[in-house]
Order: sequence, then C-alpha cells, then structure tokens
Amino acid sequence: MLKLGVIDVLNVLPVYYQLLSNQDEQPFEPVFDTVTELNRKLNQGQIDLSAVSSFEYALRPELYYVLPDLSVGSDGPVYSIYLFADCPLSELRDCTILLTTHSLTSVHLIQYLLEGQNVVFSTDPKQPHVATLLIADQAIRRFYQKKDRYVFDLGAWWKEKTGLPFVFALWVVRKVVADQQPGLVRKVAQSLLASRDAAFGLLSDMAQERYSVAFPNPEACEAYFANLHYQLGPSYLAGFQRFQEEMVKIGKLNKVCIPEFLPD
Repeated sequence: MLKLGVIDVLNVLPVYYQLLSNQDEQPFEPVFDTVTELNRKLNQGQIDLSAVSSFEYALRPELYYVLPDLSVGSDGPVYSIYLFADCPLSELRDCTILLTTHSLTSVHLIQYLLEGQNVVFSTDPKQPHVATLLIADQAIRRFYQKKDRYVFDLGAWWKEKTGLPFVFALWVVRKVVADQQPGLVRKVAQSLLASRDAAFGLLSDMAQERYSVAFPNPEACEAYFANLHYQLGPSYLAGFQRFQEEMVKIGKLNKVCIPEFLPD
C-alpha cells in the first residue's frame, strides 16, 4: 500500500474529492499535511506519492517522476495566493515582507516578481513589515475580511509579466517507489485522474460541503474551484519552464529541468 500525501486545503479538493470518498477500495493510505511538510516527507521517503510544490520538483527532479496531466495551476488570477500590503507596489522598495511558512513555490515566485526592489523577506511575524504573503485557505479568509488597503494576486501578476499560466503544484512519485511497484503507482495515478475528471460535475456539491472553511458562501467557493486548472498541458509546461528560468537568473535554482513523467 502506498502512502499518499494530501494537501489539507481547498485548492486540491477537486482532485481528491471522489478518490477519498471511496478510500476503502484504494491501495493507499492518505497522509494529510501542509504542502511544505509533504515536500519534506516525500523527499525524505516518509511518503511515496504526493502533490508537492512545483519548486520542490524543480529542486530535486532526480528523486521524482511527474504524474502526467495533473497539476494545480492558474491562467491569470488564482484567487488564493495574495500579497496583502499597506502601500502600492511602487512603495515596497527597501521594505520588509512577511512570508508564509506554508509555501515553497509562492515564496520564490514573489522574489522574482519583486526582483530589483531591494525588498527584505522575513518569516518572523515579530519583525515590522508592510506586506504579508499568504496562500490557500488562510489567504482566502483574509481576503474576505477586506481589511487590507492593497491586495495583489500572484497568479494575475505572473500572467501580466510573462503572458503564461503558472503551475503552483505537481503530483509526483518517488522514482524508487515507481520502479519497484509500477503497477500499483499507475493504478493510483489513474485513480487521481479519474477523481479529478469526475469533480467537474461535482463542484456545486463540494462547495456546499466545504465553503465555510474559507468562503462567505458556496457560490464564491464554486467559482474558485471552477477557476483553477488541474491539467498539465503545453502552455502550463511552458509556464513551469519559464518559472525555472527566472529562478536560475535570481540564483534560486542551479538549472532548469525537463519534467520526467511516470513511464507508461
């Protein structure tokens, strides 16, 4: 039985919704955690297959196969990854920004987006700061509090700068696991794709059940689900490559990797 990492936030629910409802019939044990903890558990071999930060894959591609046609991405606004600020972007120069500790991709993306502004990035909430980067359910809840003067959506920001979609997360499997248990891994991968495909007809049900986690009403939650992209087509792969290229330029990655997909 495989240990399957499940990010415990709304933005991956459409991929897992049906899969977890039929859990007794599946050859896996779900492990729920934050994305940063699942990144760590996967690269250390504590779990076998998981959704992880796309930056985690770019950092350690030699460890993983990418599951084909599966990601969490946006082609413009993502509506759950926000920079909340006390001032406009033009006034952030030389200021301190508080980073979430529950992200690997977004905390690197913001460093590219603000490159050249001499911004100080911190994870210490006690340090004075003029802006805060939050992701997922926590970011959505703060957005609806409407207390921040300026709010910047990182998906929209990236699209404006590059013209490309953005891949925030990928599903990957440890190569050693896939090579030892190829049939089992392919079965779980197929189940994830089937669960994702079924979700497109269940968005209203999911929203009714889960909206109160972060949204004021089910309609807003359903619109959020419908906006996200869970495939991994050519334009998203191009966006992921561009992200890696920008990370190399600012010294956060050593090289650009070409995704190695799970063998047939």
